Amino acid sequence: MQHLTPEDSKKLLFKTVFGSEQCPREYDHFKEVCDAILEKCKNLPLAIVSIGGMLAQRKHKTVADWQGIIKRIPSELETNPALEGMRRVLSLSYDDLPYHLKACFLYLSVFPEDHVIRRGALVRRWAAEGFVGAAAHSSLSLEEAAHSCFDEIISRSIVTPDEELSSNGEVRSFKVHDIMLDVITTKCVQENFVSFVGKTTHHQQRNDTTTIGHDKVRRLSIQAACCNNSSSLSSRNLPNVRSLTILGSTATERPLATISFTDMTLLRVLDLQGCRWLSKQDLRDICRLHLLRYLSLRGTTIPAQLPNKIGELKALVTLDVRQTSVRFLPRSITRLQNLNHLLAGGYRYYTRSHSVKHFDYDTAVVMPAGFSSMRALQRIPFLDVERSPHALREVEKLEHLTRLCVMQKVHGATWESFGSSLSKLSSSLLSLSVMQYAHSGNEYPQLSFLSNDRDLDRSPPRHLQSLHLMGKLSVLPPWISSLHSLTTLSLRETYLGDGMVHVLGNLRSLVSLKLYRLSYTGNVLCLERHQFLSLRQLVVDNIDTLFRITFQQGGAPYLETLSLALGCWRKRRIRGITNLTRLRKVELYGDINEEEVRTLTERIDRHPKRPIVTREDRLD
Repeated sequence: MQHLTPEDSKKLLFKTVFGSEQCPREYDHFKEVCDAILEKCKNLPLAIVSIGGMLAQRKHKTVADWQGIIKRIPSELETNPALEGMRRVLSLSYDDLPYHLKACFLYLSVFPEDHVIRRGALVRRWAAEGFVGAAAHSSLSLEEAAHSCFDEIISRSIVTPDEELSSNGEVRSFKVHDIMLDVITTKCVQENFVSFVGKTTHHQQRNDTTTIGHDKVRRLSIQAACCNNSSSLSSRNLPNVRSLTILGSTATERPLATISFTDMTLLRVLDLQGCRWLSKQDLRDICRLHLLRYLSLRGTTIPAQLPNKIGELKALVTLDVRQTSVRFLPRSITRLQNLNHLLAGGYRYYTRSHSVKHFDYDTAVVMPAGFSSMRALQRIPFLDVERSPHALREVEKLEHLTRLCVMQKVHGATWESFGSSLSKLSSSLLSLSVMQYAHSGNEYPQLSFLSNDRDLDRSPPRHLQSLHLMGKLSVLPPWISSLHSLTTLSLRETYLGDGMVHVLGNLRSLVSLKLYRLSYTGNVLCLERHQFLSLRQLVVDNIDTLFRITFQQGGAPYLETLSLALGCWRKRRIRGITNLTRLRKVELYGDINEEEVRTLTERIDRHPKRPIVTREDRLD
């Protein structure tokens, strides 16, 4: 483990505790105790961040309180700053967690080492496991409480968050340090919280290992790609398993061949992401697990249509069939009255950072007639309204719906009824995607209903945080200027003129703006002074009419990431890039003109922040 210099150690501690590399003036009297903490931590960054995360949580910071923390730092770190001493420090961080966070944090052990743990999946699993509850005195829902726990774990600096934040500034994912994973894995086995098959950590060499602390296995995590050592499990009481996670098992051979889903009738959580060995019989057996609340079949080999028996999983809250062949949902799915999250469909990514992506129509799903009876639905997947036109009317009855994505290839009259449906969702909808895939030569403004519908004009979805539009508009719907919570906007083939820029520039919450092919017909894209005041990400993707992008001084003052598909820009220019004082990353992708790249790179080299420039081919 690498040691920092004393000065860098001090900066890291201050940054972790106070959010700045300098000690605030009101805490000048803490400098001596800070030096004592750094002496105890022996300038080890992991120890500093761990202890700093504990100190940051103290609402009322006192020297006496900090001195108490010093006394708790194990002496082993002074004599043995390697593995064992660090384990003791990280155990101290775990012990400092409030009761309601300990189960949530131990649960992270179900994921393999170096696994990217994503916010959405984790909070849904926490809720399904019963680790979080909506307090009687709180207005938070179960899932909102889980998000709060996620944020609290991030704030304690006991995990490594992804640097790329979501458009609303949230941490989207994190990893658990390998030594911390050792610590919580040990505690899980001691407390019979999670049992493991194939679990390996940084100091273990064997892949085919089984770690079980008690006869009754309650949560089981199978992590090896080829793990068939089931002898130690076969005699265990598997019917008591409440949660089963099989990750890292992408081979066609199933792990633990002697174990059947039918042995685990008490399962509440089943995560089979990436398992390529699932059979039709497995799927039939899964449909008999009537207590299931969370089911992830993401990236598996299940067929294009789910079996009718899926309707028997009446306790199901989350069903994830993303990155599968599923295109049709059976009529029986309407019996899932507790289902909140129906996750299907997928994206095509055009950059390795995934900053440039597009909805993949080939993954859209068909919903059965009568799905409006599923009143608990909060999220509907990539919905193919060309093959299920009834859906545009049915969605208006889903009063808890927060995320909706609809798409079709061939233009028809179906959109005309959709404006009225959207107006009835105005109080709940947070994310909306409307995709009309145009045919060449089609001049009809397919999405004109967004501007012309009287119901929608009177009652627009004012709480929208995310909006994605594809299809000809010509003019922006007038109600867009009233979207004061909108943080993410993506436009494609909308054919909008110069007036668009002024309207969007006045959206005070807009953090991410993505302008794709044919979204804009103007020749100049100018981010003027006092506009785009919250913008942090801008994507400009092959807009043929555009020959100049200008950043005025005071325009987009917080822009951090600029992604450009320049194409063959021989007479096109980017001006004022040095006015972007917060710029830290420029992505260039696609068929890039070398002369323009050299000119742009020279200007970036003069930027006081020296942003990182990345260049890659388009991932078509």
